[in-house]
Amino acid sequence: MREVSFLRHAAFFGPSDAQLPLNIIGVGATGSNIGLIAAKMGYHKFRIWDPDIVENHNLPNQIYDVHHIGQKKVDAFKDVLTRFNPMVEVETFDTYFTSKNKNQLHGPLILTVDTMLSRKNIFDAFNLNYKVKKVFETRFGFDFAELNVLDNMDLFETENWKNGLLNDEDIPEGPCNLRICTTLVHIVAAETVHILCHSLTNDDEILKKHIFHLKPQLKTYHIS
Repeated sequence: MREVSFLRHAAFFGPSDAQLPLNIIGVGATGSNIGLIAAKMGYHKFRIWDPDIVENHNLPNQIYDVHHIGQKKVDAFKDVLTRFNPMVEVETFDTYFTSKNKNQLHGPLILTVDTMLSRKNIFDAFNLNYKVKKVFETRFGFDFAELNVLDNMDLFETENWKNGLLNDEDIPEGPCNLRICTTLVHIVAAETVHILCHSLTNDDEILKKHIFHLKPQLKTYHIS
């Protein structure tokens, strides 16, 4: 069998460093790109949740192509990753994730859901759950994005995160043709995976908040 070689970056990260599954809740724009980049870094075990199907407007900012239109996103995600690397294993759930699914989590958690309400509903699943190894949560505007890295075993940190969540009705919605920018999605997805990989192979302190502005050009801010 032809196999993927990760030799070019193996001194930083490779399959032997990714023993636990990578959990991704939401495999849309950010989640699907995080998954593919993680697979290209050597991740080979995934557990994903998403109830949606692939639509034509998803193609520019997600990893899917025209052959996936009408398919469940979880099935399309599995197809893309296993075509890249047949050794990849993907466990799929074509449902919304709630705290009732808590026992299904094991390993790092990528949280890329669309609404604040979804974040609140998922909170109890990872808060003080010893099976979860850090939470990586992203938020997007068109030219603005935020990545939060949470130590889910730190009650003060997780409660502060939860208390900072707005209500969905309080968040202004932009024009339909300025919802999400593909270039920013890829930047944030790559940064997320890089921090994830670093956290699994190093004991360095990880900065908790990463802010991205893409107007008129990329500026980033990192907060401990």
